[in-house]
Amino acid sequence: MQNEILDRPFDTPEEPERMDLADTGKRFVNYLIDRILSQVLAGGVVFGFEAMVLEEGEVNEGLNLLSFLLIYATVWGYYTLMEGALNGKTLGKYITGTRAVTIEGMPLDWNKAALRSVCRLIPFEPFSFFADKGWHDSISKTCVINDR
Repeated sequence: MQNEILDRPFDTPEEPERMDLADTGKRFVNYLIDRILSQVLAGGVVFGFEAMVLEEGEVNEGLNLLSFLLIYATVWGYYTLMEGALNGKTLGKYITGTRAVTIEGMPLDWNKAALRSVCRLIPFEPFSFFADKGWHDSISKTCVINDR
């Protein structure tokens, strides 16, 4: 099964009953790795932005809002670019040997990757895993499978 998924052409759907869904533990590790990385990246973007715009000691509420929006845009961009360009993978998914696919088993396109990313920005979305599966999966009609 390990090479079967890797050797499958990108346009051949995986049969839903044959998909090897990733367990909650792997998904949690994905979340931790990608969340830490995306937050560090967002912090760097905001730090660089504020260093360019602010004068020493200057505080501006408008810039605080813009910085907040930059954090969300950076997190959205991280997940969208990674999953869209890397066939449903992020750094966390590479480490755990998983990838995101549609519920039909097809690779993610840019629209699905962007929708998954937007859903991750919903407040309390990480807690949606206490139900069946996360909102970013159920809303975008995707799932995470083992890729090794």
